Amino acid sequence: MDAVMEWIGMALAVGGTFFVFVAGLGVVRLPDVPMRMHASTKAGTLGVALIAASLTFFFPGLGILARSMALIVFLLLTAPVAAHMIGRAAYYGGPQIGVRLWHDTAIDQLPTHQVLSSDAASDGTDAFPECTTQETSKQHTSS
Repeated sequence: MDAVMEWIGMALAVGGTFFVFVAGLGVVRLPDVPMRMHASTKAGTLGVALIAASLTFFFPGLGILARSMALIVFLLLTAPVAAHMIGRAAYYGGPQIGVRLWHDTAIDQLPTHQVLSSDAASDGTDAFPECTTQETSKQHTSS
């Protein structure tokens, strides 16, 4: 039974190492910030989770299991939020901080939306005037 546990642990560790390598390769090779953020969060989180899971097979015990599960849950909760915030800061900081989208980006949907300002939220006006239901109903009735 110990040999089976070791083989499962090795398989998880090798798989995790592969995904961490792919995440690092994606950060180095991909052309712009959103793609790099996607590579680092998706593959990196999966890789670290597999490595943490492999520890429970190499060192069976309740303490190691609790720590590895806490690590996995922490990564699953924090990595997407951190990637979103870094990507958002890079997008809105853009040329001022030296970050640009890839030249072959086909669709950039964010410029059509206005940034929610504290002035618009405090005075009760709509921060997204192009998304009002009155304009939508006028567009549908005129066609």
